[in-house]
Amino acid sequence: MMQENRLPKICTELDFLTENSNSSTYLFVVENLLRKILPAKFFTLYNAKPSKNEELQKYFQALFPLTHIVVSKNFPANLSYVILFKYRANAFKFCFEMLSRWLVPGKRLNVLLIYAVDFSMPEMGTELYTIFEIVLRVDSKEELDEVQRNLPIIESELILGLASSYYARRILEIKGLSNDEKTAMIQEYIAYMTMRRPGDFSYDVFSEMQHVLVMCRDDFKAARSVKHLGRIICVQYLFRRALKESVRNFPDKRRLFLKIYKTTLNVRGANKSILGLIVAVNFIREKEVFEESHLIKAIRNYVPKAQAVPNSYFFNRRGQEPVCTLYLEIEKSFGEEFCREEIDLLKKELPNDLEGRIVHLMHPIFMPRNEEEVMRNILALSQQIRFVRDIPQMFINFDEQAHSHLYFTVILVRVIKPDTLSVQELFKKSETFTEYVHDRCKVVGHLRKKYKKEAAVFRLRVPKDQFLRRDHSIDLYKARQAVVLEIVNVVGEVRDYNGGMISKQNELLSQVRELLKSTKRYNDLLLENFFYSLSPVVMRTVLEPESLKKLFLMLLEAISGAGLQGRFVDIRSESNAVYALIALENKGFEEEIKKSLVNLSIPSALLASSCVHLKDKPFLGYIYRSEDLFKQQQFCEALKDVCSI
Repeated sequence: MMQENRLPKICTELDFLTENSNSSTYLFVVENLLRKILPAKFFTLYNAKPSKNEELQKYFQALFPLTHIVVSKNFPANLSYVILFKYRANAFKFCFEMLSRWLVPGKRLNVLLIYAVDFSMPEMGTELYTIFEIVLRVDSKEELDEVQRNLPIIESELILGLASSYYARRILEIKGLSNDEKTAMIQEYIAYMTMRRPGDFSYDVFSEMQHVLVMCRDDFKAARSVKHLGRIICVQYLFRRALKESVRNFPDKRRLFLKIYKTTLNVRGANKSILGLIVAVNFIREKEVFEESHLIKAIRNYVPKAQAVPNSYFFNRRGQEPVCTLYLEIEKSFGEEFCREEIDLLKKELPNDLEGRIVHLMHPIFMPRNEEEVMRNILALSQQIRFVRDIPQMFINFDEQAHSHLYFTVILVRVIKPDTLSVQELFKKSETFTEYVHDRCKVVGHLRKKYKKEAAVFRLRVPKDQFLRRDHSIDLYKARQAVVLEIVNVVGEVRDYNGGMISKQNELLSQVRELLKSTKRYNDLLLENFFYSLSPVVMRTVLEPESLKKLFLMLLEAISGAGLQGRFVDIRSESNAVYALIALENKGFEEEIKKSLVNLSIPSALLASSCVHLKDKPFLGYIYRSEDLFKQQQFCEALKDVCSI
């Protein structure tokens, strides 16, 4: 019988141990298990002539995985399960978990014996194999019946898991892992990535893994797959490493990386489709802040129905290092899925948008009110009222910024008639979002020796949230305009004495926005920065909105094209104006352009300039208003001469 069941030579790693080892014992066990599990045809082919070796190898490879089960007849019974398969790292643990925990779901069977050996058969090739035996205690006939019902399913899952570590992880996740087991599998996944991509991952990725897993809540890890968590760790590691390298080489240059991908969460046994976002950014100034609220507001600018998955956000910044990573998951209201167009739009537009939303915290300003200036303003307003029919005159100054509110000081001078209510009473009776803080009222003169001219000095406290721009700077122009409209609603028609220029600017900006409605999508913060950088300041009130639209569209084209790469020049001549946009490489280049234009002696009323910064690169724009073709040509040549240096 032994001659008939002769086996090829078997080699194990234990063969290289000292003579005092038990390698011969282990080898004996392997041979006995193989004789028990291998079919008779294998021995028949092996004992045949050498010409049949190729047929034997094909037959042997087709056997895997090969199993053998023996159950004792009495109860409690012992169930012996032997499986032979091609070697895969850590497959032993997968077999152990599947057979001990899931043959009887909800109960871990008592393991009486476990044995696993990796070996090779040099006569059959260089491939490595594993033979595994586990003996389990089955307490009753009912338990054995359940084992037999579940065994076909478990074996099919074993075949998948033994062939692929990915399927092994997915199977164990579906069946439910404890946090400790999931952490071990994540570590295995990270180790696999370091071996597969050694150029991208070194062993300090395990430090990143530990940091991320410590920050994650248990319910966060439970709802996400090993692959999902491993991807978060790996992408954050790659982003952080690239950012640190960039900071070393260019400490004053902003860099932002973004990864967006579709994934799923396991919520109460059901899979829910979501988007995962990983953001990495470096801080170039002290007291810069980037938080979840900034990220959500940016996303909603492109996908209005997007909302954060509860408890999915975490922020990873170590000490005072100038690099941070953020992770956030988003979903759509009412369970809708993100379409491909929405994902592509976020990938394209979000990186530039997010760079503009980094907040720079600043110290609050302490500036006591100048009473002498208040008295001068009261006198100036009083002189504007010379007739009883004159409308009230108003002077508004920004006063103070608190944690959540803005304060404006208002001086209101008006004619008091017999039925006129006080300003304080008017605010009490009105529904207003502002809070009135009374200072004083004073009579500053009379008309016809009968009607008093009253000066009311008060403060208005307004919430600042609605006046935050995308970069969380405060739009004081907008806040002031809101205060003016609120005072008009409460008091009636008034003249904004020191707000004429501001109103004209807001009017022109609104006209430009209206013209841009029919064009491609743009960043409104970029438009505001472009508009308020116009110089001289008077150009923010006198320029034609069509001209501003043309120059702004040139800026958008430059950003979406080659404008961010090296030096860029775009000059366009029309019948009544020349438009120029230049991407600068350094400040010295900007000075050369300005000197060249000074030599042309162009009146300030005919030349408007604008300068905005994108990705730390200045874009200089010009509008030269002239119908003289010779002067237009001079202007164009002056710019081209400087830009060709």
